[in-house]
Amino acid sequence: MTQTQTAAAPTRLERMAATYREDHQNPINHFLHVGVGWPIAAIAVIVAPFRPMLGLELFILSYVVMWTGHFVFERNLPTVFKHPTTPFVMAWTVICQIAAFFGRLIHGRRSS
Repeated sequence: MTQTQTAAAPTRLERMAATYREDHQNPINHFLHVGVGWPIAAIAVIVAPFRPMLGLELFILSYVVMWTGHFVFERNLPTVFKHPTTPFVMAWTVICQIAAFFGRLIHGRRSS
């Protein structure tokens, strides 16, 4: 980068993502989030309208699994304790990216 070029300041979302990555460096903790906790939370959301108590229990279980990753493997506080909005913003971002991916996938099939 030359002296005349300046790097753009990171957006709030980029700063949140950087904080999230810092708090989730241990591969076991990452797996407990992405491979176990998030899928359980997704099932909880799907089940909740039909079996509210089961949905709530699954949602709580998902957080127990993810917090175990922080306390046991990462040895830090879960991000939600330090920056309460970050996990929800990151989850919404991931949902939007997944929806955009499927939108591109479906749109690509229609045009071929």
